[in-house]
Amino acid sequence: MQANPRSLDTLFNSQLRYVVPMFQRLYVWKETPQWSTLWEDVAEKAALLMKGVKSNPHYLGALIIEGVKPASPREVKRFLIIDGQQRLTTLQLLFCAYRDIARANECKTLDRTVTRYLENADADVMENPDEEVFKLWPTALNRDAFRSVVSAGSPEEVSKRHPLVYLPRKRKPEQRSNLAEAYLYFSKMIAAWIDAASAEFSKTKEETAFALLQSLQQDFCVVEISLSEGDDSQEIFYSLNSQGQPLTQSDLLRSLIFMRAEKERIDRDEIFAEYWSKFETDFWSEEVRRGGRTYSRLDLGLRFFLMAKTGQMVDARRVNEEYRRYVSAHPPRYATVKEELADFTRHGEAYRRYESAVPSELPCTDLRRVLRDFDVSTALPLVMFLELEAGLDEEQATECLDAVESFIARRVLTGEETKEYNKLFVDVIGSLRGLAGAAVLPALRKKLLEGGGTTRHWPTDGEVVEKAISRLVFGMIKTPALRLILERLETNLRNKKTENLDIPAGLQIEHVLPQKWDAHWPLRGVSIPADVASYPHLAQGELAPLADAVRQRNSTLQTLGNLTLLNRYLNPAASNGSFDSKLVEYRNSVLRLNRHFDGAVAWDEEAIAKRGKALGEAICKIWPRPAPLGKS
Repeated sequence: MQANPRSLDTLFNSQLRYVVPMFQRLYVWKETPQWSTLWEDVAEKAALLMKGVKSNPHYLGALIIEGVKPASPREVKRFLIIDGQQRLTTLQLLFCAYRDIARANECKTLDRTVTRYLENADADVMENPDEEVFKLWPTALNRDAFRSVVSAGSPEEVSKRHPLVYLPRKRKPEQRSNLAEAYLYFSKMIAAWIDAASAEFSKTKEETAFALLQSLQQDFCVVEISLSEGDDSQEIFYSLNSQGQPLTQSDLLRSLIFMRAEKERIDRDEIFAEYWSKFETDFWSEEVRRGGRTYSRLDLGLRFFLMAKTGQMVDARRVNEEYRRYVSAHPPRYATVKEELADFTRHGEAYRRYESAVPSELPCTDLRRVLRDFDVSTALPLVMFLELEAGLDEEQATECLDAVESFIARRVLTGEETKEYNKLFVDVIGSLRGLAGAAVLPALRKKLLEGGGTTRHWPTDGEVVEKAISRLVFGMIKTPALRLILERLETNLRNKKTENLDIPAGLQIEHVLPQKWDAHWPLRGVSIPADVASYPHLAQGELAPLADAVRQRNSTLQTLGNLTLLNRYLNPAASNGSFDSKLVEYRNSVLRLNRHFDGAVAWDEEAIAKRGKALGEAICKIWPRPAPLGKS
């Protein structure tokens, strides 16, 4: 490693180019504090020069670069920017703004001088002139904007190419490229400074502009640190970026992959376009909360990928460390970086398919909706394993996923704990590793059946039916999950003779015996006042013996047997009416679930328990549980 001070003239006045590797972040500097601070320093130094006052060089920080062996004699010498791309990009935009102002004022000497800081000469003999002509070559997502700004030639053209866009009913414009914003900022500041300094020092604009350029050339330096062959550029990158804005786990992953790609001389633009560009989107950068912490979806996707591959828990804060350990195993996991990215992309697409699913747009039988409505994203690593790693054909995969769904659905109905699901599903993956094809399903069932206690038990048919009769599911099970269970029951009631009508979205859960039942639902032939129906402990006199029965009714009406589905028009119409009035409204429903009431003449606790038992038995058929171990 060699460190040397470099003036800006020395830095940019040679036939070379600085390449921002794919693992670097986008250009993120803004007016405050970065551009304005830099410009204040530049203006102060230039003013001192105009006054004839000597000053010490101003150091802008370190620039760490790593030379790359040219692919051909025609290629312009290339350096990877390990650290310093933000300030280097800013300096290029400042020089670009200066060049265009010099050009507009017909200062040809200044124009030619600064053009050498922006562009390499002799494009006709370059290997790839469209890229190599630029002294700086940004990362892929900044590239088009940078090239557009540098080639525009004037602030007016930059504003035309990157206009401010105002959306309807919004007072502020949409954010445009901060590369364009930086250029326009420096254009405005340089032009204003030249006008003011020319008047103050009684100089021509060309003389003032020359002094500004001379100050930039002589008074500003960087410490250029050039890495030697034995230096670990990746570790240096991590160390430098461990201070300030923390790197996310996905930032570290990008650095790991593309640093290796550079060293393997793989076409970085090709693998970025084919694979990594899919992850540079709003979906993957969006932050979501898991377990009280906030992560980007890319961080979570990377974690789930590792758990699906290894069958081991991965700490969300050490994902990159685990990934490095995983890919550096001997023998190597992947023959090439391209093969590695292809595998990660395949898993990423599976993760996105589930995470981006909109439940209201999916049928109740779609596993994506099941996992979302039951709120069990912790099962995704196991799902990804079964879909991508277990060597299953379509039928085998369906059987395995059905078993996982049954395990989850039964536990939702019976109210089992979910706090250890992340460990449980990863343990299941670990037990299945090394198996493939037909061997996976029996091993999966065996592992799920072995679980015990409140965190891993697979509820039996008897337990499901008992909870369907007695558990207060309304209010205890989240509405999306409860609605899904009822929709699945509706689907189960349909047969080949039933018209193929989709279950409409937005169905509402209806209490047959209403929650406010006092007006139209006597109890044991006695009309119960509203206050007593809501607060049984207030029952006095002849109503006192009915207090327990009131409590029982208030509990029973929240059980599965008393619930059905209606659309948003029928639900208010049925509301708190009598059973007879409800029956009239139910006849408007096309749902098979509501045909149960066609022949009913009364609706009470006994009828609710009887229907609850029938629904529980249906749930056992919808989500079957295999026979206990050792039994047929």
